[in-house]
Amino acid sequence: MTKMRSAVLLLTLALAGCGIGRVPAPPMVFDLGLDAAPVPVLPAREPIAMVFQAVPSLSDTSVIWRVGDSAAPKAYATYRWASAPTELVRQRIADRLSRQGPVLNERVSLQTPQLQVFLSQFEQVFAADGQSSEGRILMQAVLVEGRSVLGQKRIAVQAPAPTQDAAGGVAALRQASDAAADQLAEWLAATLKPSPRTGG
Repeated sequence: MTKMRSAVLLLTLALAGCGIGRVPAPPMVFDLGLDAAPVPVLPAREPIAMVFQAVPSLSDTSVIWRVGDSAAPKAYATYRWASAPTELVRQRIADRLSRQGPVLNERVSLQTPQLQVFLSQFEQVFAADGQSSEGRILMQAVLVEGRSVLGQKRIAVQAPAPTQDAAGGVAALRQASDAAADQLAEWLAATLKPSPRTGG
């Protein structure tokens, strides 16, 4: 525990920075970048409606990091997301899922499948020695059709950070977001019937 506490203290001082006696610079702002990574080749599907929610801590623009499994998350002092992670991840998932078929904000009818996604983790996690880190995403998906639950899926993705700072964490979270969206797309393809318009 002493080693863990020391690592947390050192990382807090190094990552948060010290603004004593200085006028703080405007925070650097990040987003998930262009949706340019290749997507899995999957059959087309009928439209789905997506409901997206997240834990309250992901509703502001803080870039969150922690050490290992510490119960004390931190936020970088001079780095922010362009929008709350709830919105950034929702949009990235909708963009990538739309390659197989429309993603709607609400059901057209009760027969329209509804994808319910809950995001519970979106942060940079450092090893205890501070020498490596990864972006971690954890979310739960439930697929509902009519009044029936077709299935549920837990998606946990880790992507290594290229550098041990906010920029590295953001890069890792970009990669993890794309991978999580693709896992979701593959699960939907295995759970829903293909669109009859594709001839599949």
